[in-house]
Amino acid sequence: MKGRIKKIFENADAEAIVIMNSSSIDMTFFYVTGFESGLFENSAAVIYPDGGMEVICPELEESAAGGKVHIFSSNKEKFRILKDRLGAGKIGINSRAISHADFMKLKEILPESEFVDVYGAIRMARMVKDREEIGRIKKAGEIVSSVSDEVSALLKEGTRENDILAEINYMMAKKGGTPSFDTIVAFGINSSIPHYSTGRKEFEFPALMDFGAKYRRYCSDITRTFVSGKEQQKVYEIVEEGQGIAFDMVEDGTNSKDIQNRVDEFFSKNGFGKMIHSLGHSIGLEVHDGFSMKEDFILKEGMVITIEPGIYLRDRWGIRIEDDVLVRKNGIELLTKK
Repeated sequence: MKGRIKKIFENADAEAIVIMNSSSIDMTFFYVTGFESGLFENSAAVIYPDGGMEVICPELEESAAGGKVHIFSSNKEKFRILKDRLGAGKIGINSRAISHADFMKLKEILPESEFVDVYGAIRMARMVKDREEIGRIKKAGEIVSSVSDEVSALLKEGTRENDILAEINYMMAKKGGTPSFDTIVAFGINSSIPHYSTGRKEFEFPALMDFGAKYRRYCSDITRTFVSGKEQQKVYEIVEEGQGIAFDMVEDGTNSKDIQNRVDEFFSKNGFGKMIHSLGHSIGLEVHDGFSMKEDFILKEGMVITIEPGIYLRDRWGIRIEDDVLVRKNGIELLTKK
């Protein structure tokens, strides 16, 4: 993990960085530690510019850590250890993840220290994946691709949305994954709601399914929509063509906003206006792992992003297609099977 830690410090002006978990988990903790099991609530990792790291955790996580760690039995003891390890100096924190209570306690025990926000450095480091990360995301992509091949056979008269949801999650589990977010199954009018919460509506077209697998902590994210009739098929083909336009533009050095704008222009030309959501987002340890395609952001080789154009006809239905791609120097590598 030394390489990942050093990559963070390339853009962080700090003598040490502390990654703090409360009841909410900062996934950067697993980025720098590489731990594959364990929850690590109320734990911390202190990292240093030379790639060094120290983990502070309760005893119940010691076996999951599988190595040398600092064990505490109370919150008071945890902060005593942190005070000893950090000392005075310039200390980096992840402002997007640290709890207010933990930050105030750090300021209390380290009154001579200067605290700086290193969220930007963490974000940049995590967005460009290393070989191990790419391998895990590829596997997560293989799992959802395999499930998507099988799910159409489940669409039968009388089948309800929650029935399909249960089957999707079961199939992902059998193939070695867990859901990376709450699976969405939306039939008919419900498909017009991008972040619909799956209910009990009986099957009708279009049938939209948005789901992802997590494999060894890394996520995939896919959407498949099954359609019927000429109107739905026509819109599907426009969405698919929009995705193809994006695929052709993605490469190292391209501005993500330019891709978003180009697809929006294509949809507008076809009478549907701009998309009501981003064309996609980065994925990794989290399903939304750093940025959205609406941002003014330069893509870099090694980033993994979703491309998910969608068209939604209010109070009627919607169609979305989503796949995961690895940004390469001169194009993409598709990580989910079309």
